[in-house]
Amino acid sequence: MAEKKPSLSQQALPPMPWRTPTQTAAIIALVLVVAIIIGALYLAQATATATTGRELENLAATRDYLQRANEDMSAEIAGKRDISTLRGRAQALGFVPVGPDRIEYLVVNGYLPVRATPTPIITPEPTFVYDETFNGWAQKQWNTLVNQFEAWMGRDKMTPTPRP
Repeated sequence: MAEKKPSLSQQALPPMPWRTPTQTAAIIALVLVVAIIIGALYLAQATATATTGRELENLAATRDYLQRANEDMSAEIAGKRDISTLRGRAQALGFVPVGPDRIEYLVVNGYLPVRATPTPIITPEPTFVYDETFNGWAQKQWNTLVNQFEAWMGRDKMTPTPRP
């Protein structure tokens, strides 16, 4: 029979009895550390999510309480503004309805009341009337460009080159 040749890895690294259990233990330890890290990250995320959810529930409860309190106040204000309630409170304080025979007017000599006069509506004339067309604007831009080019070429000594 043919003799079995050792593989290249067996020739380069001779087998050592302690290598296989150590490698297995290292792999198990590495997997365990990665699992602990993933578990810790999951736990942190779950805690943050639960905390945020609880805060949202508290805020919603506070909002509902404040809405109920506002509605109660609105109902109380409406009840106190009721005309029959106001008349009853006024009569309890000693006020009575006034008829035309009990009204007294006080005349002050020299007093000229300022009467409200309607404010005249003044439509302002526009200070600038925009009547330029696109063709006129484009022609003006073209003429400006031609004049600048001619000034740059030196044909027109009267038109200075504009500075940016």
